[in-house]
Amino acid sequence: MPNTPVQTARTMDLVIGLKELAQVLSTTPENLKRTWLKRHQQYGMPRKHPAGWFWPRKSIDVWLTSQAYVSADPGNDNDGEIPVTVHETRVAEQRAALHTLLGVSK
Repeated sequence: MPNTPVQTARTMDLVIGLKELAQVLSTTPENLKRTWLKRHQQYGMPRKHPAGWFWPRKSIDVWLTSQAYVSADPGNDNDGEIPVTVHETRVAEQRAALHTLLGVSK
């Protein structure tokens, strides 16, 4: 089946390219090429597609949005100073952020 402009536009909505993602992350495409794997390992950034320099747009959106909603607690989670319910609270915050992003009603 030949590609039509509509199919191509829909496909492009599914991914975010190197230049656009670099701009979103306030870096250069060259820097992003060098550091994307480190960002994946250290910060949980989604992996790029194996066929080229592009990422799943929804995964990047969720990753960026989740970074803004959950604040890190200082110290070790095992030291007993953090309430036991913090995990449930964080899961609920992340779920609410994802539902908001995807337009899902409860």
